[in-house]
Amino acid sequence: MQLTPYRREQVREIIGGGFEIPKRVFETLLDEFSAFLEEDDHTFLYNVHYVLYQKKDIQITQKVLRSIVETFVFLYEDISDEKDREIVKKQFDLLFDTLFIQRCFHSKKIEERAKTAQKILLHTTERLSETIETQELMIANISHEMRTSLNAIYGYLRIIDEKNTLSGEERQFLQKANHATLALKSLVSDILNVTKLNSGQLEIQNEYFWIDDMLMQCIDNIALDLKKKKKISLLTEIPFLPIKVYGDKAHIMEIIVNLLSNAVKYTDKGTIKLQVQYKKLKEGYRVNFSVEDTGIGMTPEQIKTVFSPYSRFKTEKKGLGLGLHIANELTKKLNGKLSVDSTFGKGSRFEFEVSFQKTKTSSVKVKEKHFCFFIDEANYIDNSSRLEFLKKNGAEIYVFHKETEFINFLLTLGKCIPDMVFVTTGVEGYAKFDALIYYLRTLPMYKKTIFIAENIRQHLSLNFFDAMYEHAAPVNVYDKMLNTVKNEYSNEEENVSLLVIDDTETNLDIFKLFVSKRFPNITIDLAGGGYEGIGMFKIKEYDLVFLDLKMPGLNGFEVLKKLEKLGDLPPIYAFSADIYKSNFEKVEEYGFAGLLEKPLQPEKLFKIIQKVIDAKHNR
Repeated sequence: MQLTPYRREQVREIIGGGFEIPKRVFETLLDEFSAFLEEDDHTFLYNVHYVLYQKKDIQITQKVLRSIVETFVFLYEDISDEKDREIVKKQFDLLFDTLFIQRCFHSKKIEERAKTAQKILLHTTERLSETIETQELMIANISHEMRTSLNAIYGYLRIIDEKNTLSGEERQFLQKANHATLALKSLVSDILNVTKLNSGQLEIQNEYFWIDDMLMQCIDNIALDLKKKKKISLLTEIPFLPIKVYGDKAHIMEIIVNLLSNAVKYTDKGTIKLQVQYKKLKEGYRVNFSVEDTGIGMTPEQIKTVFSPYSRFKTEKKGLGLGLHIANELTKKLNGKLSVDSTFGKGSRFEFEVSFQKTKTSSVKVKEKHFCFFIDEANYIDNSSRLEFLKKNGAEIYVFHKETEFINFLLTLGKCIPDMVFVTTGVEGYAKFDALIYYLRTLPMYKKTIFIAENIRQHLSLNFFDAMYEHAAPVNVYDKMLNTVKNEYSNEEENVSLLVIDDTETNLDIFKLFVSKRFPNITIDLAGGGYEGIGMFKIKEYDLVFLDLKMPGLNGFEVLKKLEKLGDLPPIYAFSADIYKSNFEKVEEYGFAGLLEKPLQPEKLFKIIQKVIDAKHNR
């Protein structure tokens, strides 16, 4: 049947109350409804379906269906021809069947499919759990093998470097090998970190640490890359904060190193600026870290994908494009947010914030120590908070701003010999004082004095300063360097004995070389496996034990259980290349004193040994 002009007008008014669509579209819908009544086109049905699906609103659905029913009722009552009435009834039945009956059947099928999907999902989850466990085991084994090899390469190169016996071209070869090793170490860490992030195995390792010391370690990590680019200056704005904060130092460092490395990579000239700002909270601090560069910058399209893994892999010659992705994911893990602001051709700025709810005010052991500061007038910096801190801890302070007065003080000393001398000046000034220190070293009274260059903005080659810093020396440098001098002139470690148990000969070799160089008077015994280590422990007393976890025959956990049966134990530290969260938890559960990661980090190792030496000396 066909709609007469009168009926079309009536249908327009009735249906118009239900369909909330533009007038032009509605006129098309009326044409489709007319074609539907002529039994030759079902487009109207499909569009009704689409409108209801698009709106997804119960009230609109009710209006649409009510208007359609009212339209069919009007047509059925207005038509007198029985044949046309049958057509209206037939099309209404079709509409009802399409919109209601078929939908019920469809819902039933969906429900049955959902039950089947749940069974499949449960089975898949079980298989996925097995896969993740297998993956974790595989990555742990890969990690162990790669880090064990890296431990040997890194250790031997460092020992050769510290001996300082190479020169010229051979020295350059050694530096390149060191650089390549650090790059490989960074790459391995990136790949393992991505794996741990994807499997939810990334562990949070909270500890107390000095923020400024952590930042110095970050700068050291990129020093080699930075030296290659002579036209870049590294600027730092780090406030003096003599507070230890409690947080995940390792991962915060990783974020900052990734941001700094990224800045060096995409900056050919200009500056890279590391800035730190902090806000005192009721029970801690909120610290903002930012890295800003004058590099190539990014387009809005690049910014959208900058934190995606491998986002620049196809267009870059070096790297996997994982650094910023890892930094972003680590920031989320630390309940922070990494943001970026960049202008193409001008540079980029990355920043994130971390809250430290626990802090600890730590005094440094500088009582009755003498500190001399020279800050020339052209390079003046505000040093008042640091000087006040040192004075509160019992140090004697001398400050000079004129070069002649400072040099006269150093050359005409009486009984007041400075324990540490800090210099802030310009390029020519540093070179001049480097030569002066060479002379002072020939005088007996200056044999124990430590000379430090601070706030260096350029790449300088200074031979006689004991340490150089991009900005003010970190708080713990006073304890660390004074203790180093103390150890060089004391034999407190003579009666300390160590046992190292590892099945890999190179690991034992590296361990002994590191310890012997730093603590020459310590007795070190080496065991090539678990059974040998237990045998040596039975016949000799040890003050400290380092135990590898992954060994054939008896692993580290099994060795510890057997040692516990022999009586009281000294501190026993595990060391392993398997750095999954589950491994840290297991080490803690078994009662180890701590866990050292491979490749071996000498500074952490020395800290543990020094703690044992101090404890034994103070008994």
